[in-house]
Amino acid sequence: MTPTKRMKRTLQLTSLRTRPSRPTTHPEPTNRINNSQNRPGLAGFRPFAFRIARLLPVLFSLVVLPAFATTLNNTLTNHPSPYLAMHSEDPVHWQEWQASVLKDAQRDNKLIFLSSGYFACHWCHVMQQENYQDKDVARLLNQHFIPVKIDRELSPDLDRYLIEFAEKAAGHAGWPQHVILTPNGLPFFAFVYQPKSQLMTTLHRVQRLWETQPQRIIQATQSGLNETPSHPRQNAPEHLTLTSSEFQRRFNQALGHQMDDLSGGLKGSHKFPNASVLWTALQPNNTDDSQAEHRHDWLQLTLDQMQSQHLFDHVHGGFYRYTVDPEWQTPHFEKMLYSQAQLAQVYFRAARIFQRDDYLDTALQTLRYAEQHLWNPASHLFRGSQSAIDDQQVEGGPYLWTKTELQARLTPEEYAEIDQAWSLQSSPPYEAGWHPKPTNQHWASIRRKLQRAPSDIPTDDKSLLGWNGLMLSAYAEAVRQDAANRAHWQAQAEQLAKRLIELMQQPQPPRALSLDNQPIGQANLQDYAYVLQGLKDWQTQATAPALKQAIHTLQQQATQRFFSPEGWHFSDAPLLPGQVGHWALPDDALPSPTAILDCGNAAHLAHSQTEIARYPLRYASYGHALNCPESKSN
Repeated sequence: MTPTKRMKRTLQLTSLRTRPSRPTTHPEPTNRINNSQNRPGLAGFRPFAFRIARLLPVLFSLVVLPAFATTLNNTLTNHPSPYLAMHSEDPVHWQEWQASVLKDAQRDNKLIFLSSGYFACHWCHVMQQENYQDKDVARLLNQHFIPVKIDRELSPDLDRYLIEFAEKAAGHAGWPQHVILTPNGLPFFAFVYQPKSQLMTTLHRVQRLWETQPQRIIQATQSGLNETPSHPRQNAPEHLTLTSSEFQRRFNQALGHQMDDLSGGLKGSHKFPNASVLWTALQPNNTDDSQAEHRHDWLQLTLDQMQSQHLFDHVHGGFYRYTVDPEWQTPHFEKMLYSQAQLAQVYFRAARIFQRDDYLDTALQTLRYAEQHLWNPASHLFRGSQSAIDDQQVEGGPYLWTKTELQARLTPEEYAEIDQAWSLQSSPPYEAGWHPKPTNQHWASIRRKLQRAPSDIPTDDKSLLGWNGLMLSAYAEAVRQDAANRAHWQAQAEQLAKRLIELMQQPQPPRALSLDNQPIGQANLQDYAYVLQGLKDWQTQATAPALKQAIHTLQQQATQRFFSPEGWHFSDAPLLPGQVGHWALPDDALPSPTAILDCGNAAHLAHSQTEIARYPLRYASYGHALNCPESKSN
């Protein structure tokens, strides 16, 4: 079945029948540690944003001039990415991101409309239905812009660039993320989800400005590019030698200011798991300060809340990406493979440190969920995610139950129990019903009867190599800690390691494999780093001679492909002028790939230690890199 036909079957993008009755925010927020005063480069970029903003009010009185006509077609038909394939029947002439986009834009003097999203993103689907399937919006985009759609999971380097620009220029970012660029590829304007009327106004304003005052835009964008130094850490006044113990001290101090002592997690209106922060806080050597007991109390509170409240799917297993409230009660229903991999590792480590069997059980349930719902036997890899919406466009549809549905599934005794436990006599928290939570009795039977088949939940079928590397690390922890099922975990890990080595040894390793095992894109910095870390972690539990050689080869290849005198590049062929190298990339929902690749490399770490020291929560993964016993010279 082609991706397009599969999308027709799984996501009929008709009218949005229902939406959550509770307040919801859009767009999908990023998972960055939100310390605005601790954002490198933000202060230097603001003047550019203000200069652009001052130009916009004059646009209402200007007349739209005709643009050059370029004959383009929607190029996303039968794309192996389910997210891109679902846009193949939009009337918008979507292009894939490649060098020809810049050539077309420069030839016709058109702005580039760059839109980034992903399959599991609820508001990306809403944006498509309300805008990109609308003929008026499509006509405007096709006439005056080069519309480009990217799958952020296939192009994390470009998506990161867009998100960083949006945060600096607009003050916020998320998905769907839109950035408008000049024909030369300089970012010009950023926004997220907008309803049709607002989007049409935005596009008219920007286009009028480009047609009447292009030089002012070009000057402002060029100035903004120059105002954002590639390496702000090198110009910082603070100089130090950042040791592992000093980083840990600074990390603990910063964490102490951000801990939510009432609900667990970090302070904020949304609650993200922040796996890298939790992993570093759980380091076994992180117990030599006066706040260790307080930190351990907070860690257990956080882990208890995450596993017992609604961040966790108590019916199918597995963690949602985040909750939209600070009490872990209202999940955003998308499930990502990387969440399962990282949080399984966190709970395995916490089970060992705190001697908690319930943490071990949560870790095992998480891996079993991934095996049952995300494993693809054709590619021998795990698929990427499950969507926040069902095939009827209901947010949380696969996970929510009405009273009528519950009565039909459960015995009178079981229904009576959940009637009291879930307050079924009150209004449901969602229009689609209730989100199950364990009860004191009958839970095993209730849980079994409420499970949906994996095929009933829309799934992003592509398998990303890097995310599977994270799963290999989780399997290594399972082999270490679950003696009862060690043979199973070991067999799974051996199969996954073998498959990843095979793929990464290809002349041009892919970024992902499609449902039918076809390569998609090219492996980037993340893939090399996460597969490398997975193989290192698996090496602690296995004795296969091929592992050592594969690890050495991957490290060498990553350096050859992605390292330059200005630091690490996310991909080996960036197309935009602002995609410069980085000595240290911060964590987001995923761990920093540079922290993995620079493990034990004092020379590389020296370039970024000041920035890491200033923002230790954003660079939590470097707690391991600074304490790494290895060296690239070995």
